[in-house]
Amino acid sequence: MKRGSGGGSDSKRAYVLDTAALILGFRGGANLYTTDLAIKEVVYGEIQVARLEAMLAAGIIKTIQPSTEALTAAKEIARKKGYEISETDESILATALDLAKNFEEVYVVTDDYAIQSLAKSLGLKFIPLKLPGIRKRS
Repeated sequence: MKRGSGGGSDSKRAYVLDTAALILGFRGGANLYTTDLAIKEVVYGEIQVARLEAMLAAGIIKTIQPSTEALTAAKEIARKKGYEISETDESILATALDLAKNFEEVYVVTDDYAIQSLAKSLGLKFIPLKLPGIRKRS
């Protein structure tokens, strides 16, 4: 059963933020999620770390530990597509897969073309940050 039967479209959407999205302070909507591994990678500068800590403390961004099944699916699609991705990237994709069980739309927020391609292969949407996203042929 999908969540989001009452209220605006924000209740039907979830956004999974990779490390770059955390550093840039993405705030594109409600239901922002990430993983502990992505948070650990945010070491860019004091402002980014302070902003992330404030967003976590306020509950604007929630952390999720992806399921073993979703992690296996993320690893398998990467292997099949010939991508070598980090454990953090696997956790981002797996988290998006888990959230797709409860939300009508799940967006992976990333500039990483490999993650965009894999998200598309998994039936997930993506939002690029600073760079143009992948095109239809990927």
